[in-house]
Amino acid sequence: MLAFAYDGSLNGDWVAHYAVRFASNTAARRLRVIHVRDEARAAHLPERLARIAAECAAVDVACEAEVVERGAVDVAARVLDVAGPDATVIAGTRARPRARAFLAHTVSARLLAARRVPVIAIRVVHPGVLGQPGRVLVPVAERVDFAAAALPVLRLLGDDIERLHLLWVCAVSRLRARWQSAPAGARLVAAGRAGLAAVEDALRAGLAPLAPSLDATVVISPDPPREIVLQAARHRARLICLDHDAPAAGPLARASLEVVLRDAPADVAVFRNPP
Repeated sequence: MLAFAYDGSLNGDWVAHYAVRFASNTAARRLRVIHVRDEARAAHLPERLARIAAECAAVDVACEAEVVERGAVDVAARVLDVAGPDATVIAGTRARPRARAFLAHTVSARLLAARRVPVIAIRVVHPGVLGQPGRVLVPVAERVDFAAAALPVLRLLGDDIERLHLLWVCAVSRLRARWQSAPAGARLVAAGRAGLAAVEDALRAGLAPLAPSLDATVVISPDPPREIVLQAARHRARLICLDHDAPAAGPLARASLEVVLRDAPADVAVFRNPP
């Protein structure tokens, strides 16, 4: 069951394209749109909800819109209560940064932190993609269950994935990057390729029968967030999928998420699938 936490904004309308496309790639073909009442958005809410419903109808998705009162809890808690324990919740990040942050201290950040249900927080950089990215870049976190965590969001993209690029960043210090010997660099790349091989096999099996074109890249970098941004541009990716639960000591640490969200040349989906 997919639940879209809709804030009634223009940015929310852009995120809605992803929510609708995700729902069209599920067996249930059903989308719950949950809006926690906000008087500042009330005037235009009916027409905005009608547009989302029309987009759902165009791809044969049943749309159920619910406008609920906030009550005594914060917006994130209210969304989770309404969505229920079996939902996957889709939400948006800020359209513009506040204190240089797109995700921190937002409803989406609280949804992710709650660890109650799977959550996908999306920053839309190019509204014209309309939730159909085609080329997707997936930076691989160094965790044994990465493929299992990434597969649910990748499956929601369905046939909209034309090409899947896996990226393994070997993080090194700037000093080591400058003076590292060729054999040492080759060892790092070989270790990265070994780690990628298992992830690649798991994703191929998990995405069958979709069978998108899949390739993998291993790079050595002193600045993993910048490398992710560069690789997204190099591969002309239209969506970057980031693991919210990447190890804190690894190259995809949570602090790096904001850098990628800020500089990304493509839409970004930050996902979390609690065990």
